[in-house]
Amino acid sequence: MSANSATIKCIAVAVVLLQISVVFADAGHHRRGKELLDTEDSDFFRCKQASRKSCCGPENAMKRFGDKDKVAADECYAQVAEKFATVAATTPKQDLFSADAVKITKKKQFCLHECIGKKNRLLTEDGSLNKTFIADYAMKSVFKEQWQKQVGQKALDKCLEETYIPWPAEDKENVCNPVYVQFQHCLWLQYESNCPDNKIKITKKCEKTRNRYRMQKSTSN
Repeated sequence: MSANSATIKCIAVAVVLLQISVVFADAGHHRRGKELLDTEDSDFFRCKQASRKSCCGPENAMKRFGDKDKVAADECYAQVAEKFATVAATTPKQDLFSADAVKITKKKQFCLHECIGKKNRLLTEDGSLNKTFIADYAMKSVFKEQWQKQVGQKALDKCLEETYIPWPAEDKENVCNPVYVQFQHCLWLQYESNCPDNKIKITKKCEKTRNRYRMQKSTSN
């Protein structure tokens, strides 16, 4: 596959991600999933995830939350690809923007992150949040500076107790727990929304992000 073709496919995936984010927003939930994986072929599946950028502080504290070295991610990509291989083999190739394609994309995302979370002990065996471990990990390895700890603790307090959307009971195929994806988005959103005034990045991209998610400009708002 040429570099141009790969780029076009990655752009197409990004468009699907935006569509799914809008669906979550329209449903009245603040638990939009993290960026989603590809739908059908291996090129889409390996397409680099568009990580959520941070507009709070000089570094993206939550980049690859729980899997900084990407060891678990590399293993889980292969596992989830194999898990969905039978789906791709038995279903006709679909339009990337179809409802069925988006559904498969969401499933892959949930399964990938559940796998990563379990490998890093952030989730229990049933895919539920391992709250004590997550809090300890975040405060020691993610939120290192004092201002980060204050903002991060507030985000953890909310997101560890949030009620998330479960896997649909009627869907029995390739079942995974979607909680971890929703938790990660909640944590990112709360962290960014409560960023101190003197740590907020003032760029056009960050302004668009804050406007899209209706973020507060500071903790005093």
